[in-house]
Amino acid sequence: MKLEFTGAPEITATRDVVWARLMDPDFVAASAPGVETVEALGPTRFKVISGLGLGAIRVKFQLDVELSDLIPKERLRMTARGRAPGSTVDVISSVRLEPTGDGRTRLVWVATSTIGGALASFGAGLVEWTARRMTEEFWSDFARRVSAG
Repeated sequence: MKLEFTGAPEITATRDVVWARLMDPDFVAASAPGVETVEALGPTRFKVISGLGLGAIRVKFQLDVELSDLIPKERLRMTARGRAPGSTVDVISSVRLEPTGDGRTRLVWVATSTIGGALASFGAGLVEWTARRMTEEFWSDFARRVSAG
């Protein structure tokens, strides 16, 4: 099952500040629902353990996360590939930073998720609703926390 979501929150911070936060794996992980641990495997590669819930089902995923296509203070791509017993999830997020004036930045994001296995069998409506909610909450929380300083 393939899903795509988009958003463009405005952040009360400069592109320099937003970029620095995007490059901080602990800061980013704090916005992601269910993240238990983040281990840096290099400057752009991370192993993340995350517990995700879909309805009454809770699944613990190991995610391999990689940052690529980095143009500092402008854009990046974040790829997360995860597996859990009987399920897989792949998420590719493209992020672009646009200055809007007065020290503000618009964070334009597009996330494409591919969900397979047992999780995908719970029904398209529930899976899409949960994935949309988690993705939008992640980027909204990230924007809110960066804006808060």
